[in-house]
Amino acid sequence: MSESFPMITNLTRVIPQPFTFQAPVPEVVFSPPNALRLVRRIGGLHPHFPNNPHKFTIPGRSIEEARNFAKAMSATVRWNQHRRINHNLPKSTLEGRLHHFKLEFHCPCKGYCNPAPNSRKSKHISARCGCLARFAVFHHIESDSLRVEWFWQHNHDPYSHKDMVITRAPEAVDNWLKERVESGLPWAAIHRLIRTPYISSIASAEIIPEGLRQFYDQFRYLCCKQVKVVAQRDKNVLKSLESWEGSLKDAGWNTRAVYADDGSFSFAFQSSWQKTMMIRHGSNMLMLDATHNSTSNYFLCDGKKISLWTFMIRDPIVGKGLPVAWAFTASAAEGAISPIIWWLRDSTGIRFCSIMSDCALAIANAVNSVYEGNSGAPLHYWCAFHVLKAFCGKAKTYLGD
Repeated sequence: MSESFPMITNLTRVIPQPFTFQAPVPEVVFSPPNALRLVRRIGGLHPHFPNNPHKFTIPGRSIEEARNFAKAMSATVRWNQHRRINHNLPKSTLEGRLHHFKLEFHCPCKGYCNPAPNSRKSKHISARCGCLARFAVFHHIESDSLRVEWFWQHNHDPYSHKDMVITRAPEAVDNWLKERVESGLPWAAIHRLIRTPYISSIASAEIIPEGLRQFYDQFRYLCCKQVKVVAQRDKNVLKSLESWEGSLKDAGWNTRAVYADDGSFSFAFQSSWQKTMMIRHGSNMLMLDATHNSTSNYFLCDGKKISLWTFMIRDPIVGKGLPVAWAFTASAAEGAISPIIWWLRDSTGIRFCSIMSDCALAIANAVNSVYEGNSGAPLHYWCAFHVLKAFCGKAKTYLGD
């Protein structure tokens, strides 16, 4: 098996050279340091290998190293990530599994475009042409290594001028525009940085400036979607959350956090207004809703997703659910939610008459463990919608559709 996936330590042997590069500035020409100097090389030769798919092993074993390889591959074709498969199972249940994780990427020209007849996109020239090129990078359990399976043959020429026109701009170009928008530059200033005169003078059939693209629509999109406050304060998510907790406490928020890079991670927060509303109007019933696998950035070491817990009461004015606290946990088990309920009870001093949740047994056990032996323990109710949904799902397994 190892012979079919030979180790390649020098990845430049397989990873294509980037489409774009920075054009040098002549000595006699003045150019702003933040100008768009990226140009595209047209007419290159796409990598060819003896076999399709081309299989090989790359250095490393972590998912971060797998992502770095995929990022290097995207310097040419902007591969679309198809899916991510996780097998975070105990060792006793790993029989039959070939890998811990698998990242799959497809060519952006995969499939065909079939717009509706009355759509404004009916005359749009689509990049989709049924291309089957793709690659997958996965962690092989038996060899404890990262393996790559690359179907490298395209049914179009990624190095052609036609592909440059109809496909998305390279990530380097998108990142440049995003940085200019985040710095607060208006469109007039960005346009001057895009249309640098000397860049246009070096254009030829083989070298085309990326500044010839249409950027205004993307500029407007980034302006509309721009986050006014930078949410990520540190590249390390745990450090970023720790910084946010300090700011929330300074603003009078109620927080509880366990910054552990494992299954015990949790981060709960409640504003002063939410706390007041809960104390005034939430003694009758607390409703707890769980949203599992709510994020996909996999910042924990074992690649686990995060569960979002929403604590709600009945809004005294409109009669709908009013969120009074949120919590993120790395686990949906009883041991993860019990400390959050303890925290809410001790920090607010409120005594609930009842608690309602979905049909997760872990929540019922958590409520019982928190209020065990307490004469004023709240009653626990199941949500009828979730119970009926679970009942119908179980019935279908025996009765069919």
